[in-house]
Amino acid sequence: MAGKSSSKFVILAVFANLALPALAQSRAVQAYPDGTGDPDAITCRPPQRIPGQRLPGPEVCKLNAQWALLRRNGQDISADGRDIVADPKGSNIKAMDCHMQGGSATNGGGQMVCNTQ
Repeated sequence: MAGKSSSKFVILAVFANLALPALAQSRAVQAYPDGTGDPDAITCRPPQRIPGQRLPGPEVCKLNAQWALLRRNGQDISADGRDIVADPKGSNIKAMDCHMQGGSATNGGGQMVCNTQ
């Protein structure tokens, strides 16, 4: 029996080590993520105060492409991280300049990069 449980431990340890790089993926933190930069990069908004509650909401992390789409539509994520709401800074929406970067005309392979104008 001892050999059986030690082999389970080794298997779990191997899977745990494989998952660590994914968990340690770098991410940017911005008070007001607007989706600029690499659309596949992750940007997180720090916890925000939820009106009428003592504790703040969760950190909200999304791909830059998702933040850009929200901003383009005049939207934001609620302080509790659950709902899409009107962007409180909606009057400050900036146009996005998006273009392909890298790759070639024959094989593509580039990535979309968006920046505010």
